[in-house]
Amino acid sequence: MKNYYLPDAVNLENKRTGRTGDGHKMVVWAGGKIENMAHTKMCHDMDSGPMWDMPFLRVKLNGRRFCNETLEMSVMCNYLLSKEDSGHYAQIFDSAYMEKAKDFPGALTKPEDLKNFMPEEEIEHKGVMPQLIATFKADTLEELADKLEINNKEAFIESVKQYNAMAEAGKDTAFGVPAKYMTTIDKSPYYGIHKHIRFTHADSGVEVNGKLQCLTPEGKVIPGLYAAGNVAGDFYGANDYPLTIGGLNLGYNYTEGYFL
Repeated sequence: MKNYYLPDAVNLENKRTGRTGDGHKMVVWAGGKIENMAHTKMCHDMDSGPMWDMPFLRVKLNGRRFCNETLEMSVMCNYLLSKEDSGHYAQIFDSAYMEKAKDFPGALTKPEDLKNFMPEEEIEHKGVMPQLIATFKADTLEELADKLEINNKEAFIESVKQYNAMAEAGKDTAFGVPAKYMTTIDKSPYYGIHKHIRFTHADSGVEVNGKLQCLTPEGKVIPGLYAAGNVAGDFYGANDYPLTIGGLNLGYNYTEGYFL
């Protein structure tokens, strides 16, 4: 189903299994159709490290900067859909980040707490999935590149150099990040988080009307056939599941279940 309805996301590794879309398929087999807006999807990485939406320098594994870092992590998948990228990128900052990024939006994670996301730290990792954490610290940028699995060290070093120059000049001539969100990366040790965006699920369903009756491709009601909750479509419509509205999916399911 992913290959058929979301071919743009085929290079993103599935984060969850066993979700085979049986409800969707039964409606389609009975003459219904998947909604046209079938590209709202949840593709995240909140496991490798914290501060995922912080505007720290972001580079692909080829070492090159690729986006405006003020964009949310939830839209990063759109830049990383190729087979070469397959959802991978890295966030870079230095050991002075607590001071340099104090005015960044969101909450900073203290260095001591950051250790919880570092597989190299011999501590009890709490509240995380040890096989997915991927935050690293290194004395040199070259060493950090190795730990982050960046495959072009020269390009990576040059990206940091160019980023530092723009931060010092107070103007991002490449991607337009506001000067207040650009900080130099020049104090050892250096930090990096290897982000791996995976496909969690598609927030799409079948066409229904206001009574939750399933519709044919021509918009006609299929008598006696209804769809609710995550099988019903036409509810989402953005790039990502709206994380700003807590409990939205549960409320949607409960309400439609009650309605039926």
